[in-house]
Amino acid sequence: RWYFKQGAEAVTAWGRATIKRAIEIAKSMGLEVIYGDTDSLFIRYSKGLAEEFAERISRELEMEIKIDKIYRKVFFTEAKKRYVGLTENGGIDIVGFEAVRGDWSELAKEIQEEVARIILGTNDVSKAIEYVRSVVKNLEAGKIPMEKLVIWKTITRPLDEYEATAPHVRAAKILLSRGGRIAIGDKIGYVIVRGAGRISDRAMPYTFVDPKDIDPSYYIDHQVIPAALRILEYFGVTERTLRSGSRSRSLFDYSK
Repeated sequence: RWYFKQGAEAVTAWGRATIKRAIEIAKSMGLEVIYGDTDSLFIRYSKGLAEEFAERISRELEMEIKIDKIYRKVFFTEAKKRYVGLTENGGIDIVGFEAVRGDWSELAKEIQEEVARIILGTNDVSKAIEYVRSVVKNLEAGKIPMEKLVIWKTITRPLDEYEATAPHVRAAKILLSRGGRIAIGDKIGYVIVRGAGRISDRAMPYTFVDPKDIDPSYYIDHQVIPAALRILEYFGVTERTLRSGSRSRSLFDYSK
């Protein structure tokens, strides 16, 4: 396979020109363009007119286009392809915030989605902050079910070929030493337990762990707070705010 620089540049230029022309058509029809990137265009929805716009694009630019989703509210960042949308049926779309990164627990993913839902659904950042604080308290009190704390990661090579012992590799080796069978492609579920030393040294297969031995500090520091801050930091919220009882404000206060 050979790299063709001129071809790559031509594709990029064509895509840019197509988006630019689509924006021009939208504006000529009286539609408000909110955001556009490589392959998508966000416009303020107008029933009937949006459908007509899609048909016109298909006709004039000879390319298939459709209305993908309709959001009640959407929050954009300055970064390309990084936004959160609240759909008509109350669902949450999180794009570009790594909500489903492989080394995050189900709890972290749940927190990020709920923070987004609270902010877009209520316009109240303070409610999102209180929600995160309540999760922290429940973690410290041992009230979070262990299944929400399990981190799943895939074994991609033979265990002896890993140069560094990552948490899931250590957990896999423990499983192997206790009679388990590990193959490339297997997903290893592990939790982090209390103790000293590196995080990888405290990774254990969740099937061998008593819930009371799970380290709440790890989950607060490396799962809960980071997952929440990926969205809340855009509203001026800091890690210190999430850990303290300081006064918080509404979404509109943060946008002043």
